[in-house]
Amino acid sequence: MIGIDIIEISRFREMKNLEMFIRRVFTQNEADYFVSKGSAAKGFYESIAGHFAAKEAFSKALGSGVRGFSLSDIEVCHDELGKPFIKFGGMKVNAALSISHSNKTAVAVVYISEDIPGMGIPFYTGLEYYKSLIPVRNEDSNKGDCGKLFIIAGSRGMTGAAYLSCMGALRSGSGLVTLGVPESQQQIMAVKLTEAMTVPLPEVEESGTISLDALGEIKRRLNKSDVCVFGPGLSDNDDIPKLIDSLLSGSTDFVIDADGLNCISRDMDILRKHKNRKSCQVVITPHPGEMARLCGLSIEAVQNDRVGTARDFAEEFGVTVVLKGKDTVIANSDGGVHINNSGNAGMATGGTGDVLSGVIGSLMGQGLNGYDAAVLGVFLHGAAGDLARRDKGEHGLIATDLVEMLPEAFRLVNTAV
Repeated sequence: MIGIDIIEISRFREMKNLEMFIRRVFTQNEADYFVSKGSAAKGFYESIAGHFAAKEAFSKALGSGVRGFSLSDIEVCHDELGKPFIKFGGMKVNAALSISHSNKTAVAVVYISEDIPGMGIPFYTGLEYYKSLIPVRNEDSNKGDCGKLFIIAGSRGMTGAAYLSCMGALRSGSGLVTLGVPESQQQIMAVKLTEAMTVPLPEVEESGTISLDALGEIKRRLNKSDVCVFGPGLSDNDDIPKLIDSLLSGSTDFVIDADGLNCISRDMDILRKHKNRKSCQVVITPHPGEMARLCGLSIEAVQNDRVGTARDFAEEFGVTVVLKGKDTVIANSDGGVHINNSGNAGMATGGTGDVLSGVIGSLMGQGLNGYDAAVLGVFLHGAAGDLARRDKGEHGLIATDLVEMLPEAFRLVNTAV
């Protein structure tokens, strides 16, 4: 793989905001190298031009299908003899680099003799599409403009799921997140969640799960919310199917996950009635086991035809399906299908799905339709997992690592070249 770039040195000599440009495009080590050449000397501008040409040449050598990094992730370094080499994502690259100058131009040539595995920054195709989906905030936005999300989650012994869903939403840009949780668990969540509000809901005392008596308070909260995430860590009782059946008759959009799906699998008429009403958008996020219960199939049958299973279910029940797993399938009721290309096996750990429910709900609250929110949310969730693997490795990865990497995943897409 070869990349060549030629640039006029005068471009930098005449640049009005050169100092700002250097901070944005170059590392501190590179900036120090330029200064060592003398800020007013000819070598100063030649060095800037040469380094910039090298970064562009390296980008070209990687190929047009490689996206998801900024020029500051590429660093031009020099060995003890002054020979230049490239670091990418903080790691030295096995690439040949030549930089030369004439009186007017700098020329850089990069040759990469092999693929670059494990460079610390994941590579993806199609980032332009994902970037186009990210909600844009107006400069005068306030928290009420950025999505109001109500999450119904948690039960005795399952508060972690509620926490992870809330944090997934907050780290994805929600302006306001409120958690509805069984009243006996509310104090726990009020301590654990700093940025989200909590609402105690009536519960079945014996099990510490939400009861049907919570319906009135939930509906009042939904009237003030853009989207509801329903299911993470709810556990199961006879009231929960009645709750979701009643709630889907309203206009608030829903993301249904985990125990919400398990309850629906006991009465599929809940979704059939939703399709007839079409009063709100519904996104469901099953793993293969949950999908098997919803479809009345074996897990093996689901896995043998993931695309067909997701697409058929979406069309039959008028929902968007996110069938999780390797190459997650997103299907909508119009027959649209998207196959995700981010994520890794380290994400096969408890809680990562709860994070995803919050991410998708957040994006819907910020104005995306259910399908687009699912497509973008699944990609960002997987990219956060890939970035976490870079730092933690697969075996040590946990769900909160994904939460912390979500802002970096957004940056990765937003700064794609």
